[in-house]
Amino acid sequence: MEKHHPIVAGTVGTTLMTLFSYMVAASKGEKFEEPALLAEMVEKLTKEKELARISGWTMHFAMGCSMAFVFQQIWKQTKTNPGIKQGLIAGVLSGLSGILIWKVVFKFHPNPPPIPFNRYYGHLLLAHVVFSMGVALTSRNYKNEKIQQSIGNEESK
Repeated sequence: MEKHHPIVAGTVGTTLMTLFSYMVAASKGEKFEEPALLAEMVEKLTKEKELARISGWTMHFAMGCSMAFVFQQIWKQTKTNPGIKQGLIAGVLSGLSGILIWKVVFKFHPNPPPIPFNRYYGHLLLAHVVFSMGVALTSRNYKNEKIQQSIGNEESK
């Protein structure tokens, strides 16, 4: 796999997750948007609204690309061609990890946003399944495309 690939898969997965979170937030009238929550916490610490907004989105996508890299390394080491099953497994595991991370962040932040934690964490688990499915299927399609290109190059020799 090429070096930029985790960024592609991470961006696809994070975009799908973010769309899911914004749709759930709008339908439930809750504050479930990860980039906005991150931005709110940064703004409460820095008092810099624009910096906080940019930081929230940057942290969200950076974490998504980092997680995509980890997933791809696991799939590479286990010689697994990622698909729906691997996306579901990665989604549950990353969702549980994400819940733990958010719990720690909310616990240690001096003024965390007021959100309904139990409903947020349930949403977060589902959002990570959406994220991981996006990463798995993007990684699979990218890997298959690279294989086809390689076969085509061999046949033309």
